[in-house]
Amino acid sequence: MIKSEGAYLLLGPEAGEKEAFLRRLLERIGKSSGGPPEVQRYYPFEGDLAEALAALANGCLFAGHRVLLLNQAEELTRKRELDLLAAYCARPAPDSTLVLLSDEVARVDPRLERLVPRDHKVIFWELFENQKQGWVMNFFRARSIQVEPQAVEFLLDMVDNDTLTLAGTCEKLALFFGPGSRLGYEEVEKILFHSKEENVFTLFEKLASRDFPAGLEILAQIMLARESEAVQLLAGLTGQYRKLLAMKRLLAASYSAEEAAQRLAMRSKRVQRIYAEGCRRYGLSELEGIMRLSARFDLRLRSLKSPLHALLLELYLYYAAVQGGRGPWVSAL
Repeated sequence: MIKSEGAYLLLGPEAGEKEAFLRRLLERIGKSSGGPPEVQRYYPFEGDLAEALAALANGCLFAGHRVLLLNQAEELTRKRELDLLAAYCARPAPDSTLVLLSDEVARVDPRLERLVPRDHKVIFWELFENQKQGWVMNFFRARSIQVEPQAVEFLLDMVDNDTLTLAGTCEKLALFFGPGSRLGYEEVEKILFHSKEENVFTLFEKLASRDFPAGLEILAQIMLARESEAVQLLAGLTGQYRKLLAMKRLLAASYSAEEAAQRLAMRSKRVQRIYAEGCRRYGLSELEGIMRLSARFDLRLRSLKSPLHALLLELYLYYAAVQGGRGPWVSAL
């Protein structure tokens, strides 16, 4: 298979660094092409890959360059899909760029990796534990806020540990408490669980127990308060479900609940109880289905206007908590 200079493969769970890399890539393309490129997103479950690649090869009428972001690249395993990608990479259009994306590393088909030049394959690893703690402490230090180690540990328990998600949560805490404050465990837990304002963490606590009516109530309060954008809220829920799936897989591999929590760096007893409840309530195949469900709804949220976002999130909660990731687009698990 011929390698293509017009293709990139970005792997790994560190969404913050991956987003920064993409932003720099798009800025570089924009400078060389005389304006911002047209960016399109594609998921393996959506439409026909042949049509997406044909549109990429044909270029763009309204911009100097077209970029196709092909998400969930680990799902591309069928011979037809790989042959189509090989054909495009053999003769990439000069005014187009293909970017293959995956949160996975080991699950990506080696045949796919061989299509991309070695210097265009980048793995964004999750930070080591000591790096995560240092990242959070430096974040608050830059804003003249002191944070106790126990508060940092609790925050890392709650938040999907990529820097993109961490930055969003830390920024809200920083805005709430302000410069000169000192954050301890009680202050952070109060904001995340006991404040009058609901958030992604209180919402996921209900979803972990599959309490759909309570989840709808919390979602309505979040949307009414405009606490977060719909795409960001979905990303936060997806991160929580991803961690729940990781724990479920460890339990299926005969790890004890304590060992699984330790491997996932869950220190808080409250967090351990939430995830243990989630593991009891959801099957492994259901959680895998919810990951695919999240990708579908991420695409819908990005492509439809904001007045529809609340309804889309309500549907997401229904298909996740009630249907376990099943929907009319898939056969029963």
